[in-house]
Amino acid sequence: MFETLADATPRRVLLALTDDAPVTVRTLARRVEPDSRVSSTRTVLRHQHLPKLERHGFVWWDRADGTVGRGSRWSDVRSILDAIEYPAERTVPA
Repeated sequence: MFETLADATPRRVLLALTDDAPVTVRTLARRVEPDSRVSSTRTVLRHQHLPKLERHGFVWWDRADGTVGRGSRWSDVRSILDAIEYPAERTVPA
C-alpha cells in the first residue's frame, strides 16, 4: 500500500475519488493533472496507475464504459490518505 501511495499520481487519483465516484477516466485525468494534456494523462492512468490501483483493490475500473470508482479496499487506503493529506493536524506535540 505504501509503495503505491509513495507516488503522487496514485494519491491524486484516490483523492479525486473522495468527492464523487464513479467518474470517467477523462474527468479523472483532468482532476489529477489539470494543467496537462488530458489525452496523455489518460494514457498514463490507463496503462500504469489504474491497473495497479485496481490490483490492490483501491479502485474498480470498468474499461468498457471508462469509469472508475472506489474499490473494495477503499476504507483501508482512505485512512492513510487522511494522514498524508492532513499531517499537521494529526501530529502529537512533543
